[in-house]
Amino acid sequence: MPVLSDSRRTNRSTVAASAPIELMWVLHSCEADHKLTGSMEALEPLRLELRDQLNAFWDDKVRGFPEVVVLAQRGDTLLDPNLDRFFDRLELAAAMDVPTPSLLSETSTERKAISDRLDRLRNDAGLRARYAVQLRSAWDSLGGDAAVGERAVAEAAAEWRRKLEAGVTFRDLLERAHIWPGKAELDEIADAAAVDGRLVLTPCWYGGDVHAVELDGMVYLGRGIQRRDHEEKSRHVAAHVSTQLKALADPTRVAILMSLAQEPASVTELAIRFRLSQPTISGHVQVLRDAGLLDERPSGRSLKLSTSEANLRRLFDDAQGELVKFFRL
Repeated sequence: MPVLSDSRRTNRSTVAASAPIELMWVLHSCEADHKLTGSMEALEPLRLELRDQLNAFWDDKVRGFPEVVVLAQRGDTLLDPNLDRFFDRLELAAAMDVPTPSLLSETSTERKAISDRLDRLRNDAGLRARYAVQLRSAWDSLGGDAAVGERAVAEAAAEWRRKLEAGVTFRDLLERAHIWPGKAELDEIADAAAVDGRLVLTPCWYGGDVHAVELDGMVYLGRGIQRRDHEEKSRHVAAHVSTQLKALADPTRVAILMSLAQEPASVTELAIRFRLSQPTISGHVQVLRDAGLLDERPSGRSLKLSTSEANLRRLFDDAQGELVKFFRL
């Protein structure tokens, strides 16, 4: 598997705007159950307006509308800088009877939900019509800000291209040592894609810290480009690092981690092992999972949890990277 030095020697990545990925981010943010702040603050009124109806549209507990990128791929509009052709081709793309792409960037639960959604859209013309109205309504509600974002992304894309040509790596552009905590496979997938010319970098106006989408071998990576002021950025870094390290601030969680390093177990088995209630163990496991410290694999009707030295090193590397980067500002 290619290592990081490969991607430093070979910059075969491309850079492009992606209005469908912007739309995916807007819908994802508007389903949040918390107030949007910082670079996302402009979307807060829209979140208050649309949150309930967006959450109710699919009602499958998977946040956002990640199938949007699949539909854009089918309609050959994923790398369009605006959504004109996407909406023109949406119904046709949603009606296509073609296999769901690999989506290696998503969890098994997310892949199943996306596949189910695409099946429902293909088989229900009325649902396709309501879906198109829902998406267009959300995007149109952005008004002139979407046009501002389109221009800003075009400028950012040009700057990213110049930096790539100068030898800057895609990780430097993403401002991350690791793409996603707890998903080491994304680093391997991205490195391989960068070497093979299958990596597309997509700066986003409405994007968060990072996004990663894999579609049948093509990998789309990007981040939000709206800049916070220094004080807001410091709060963001502090919150991110404290959330990461919170997982190790409780003796029971550390003991669970040490136990899983020796022998994988399900939540039920951990509850028995530690003589704690299952809800209590589940709470600790969720904190460890959010910090990217756990690996999961299906085992019958449950999930076996495990961990590794690599997961722990990645957590500390990410926390250190965030803090060191801030002190260099």
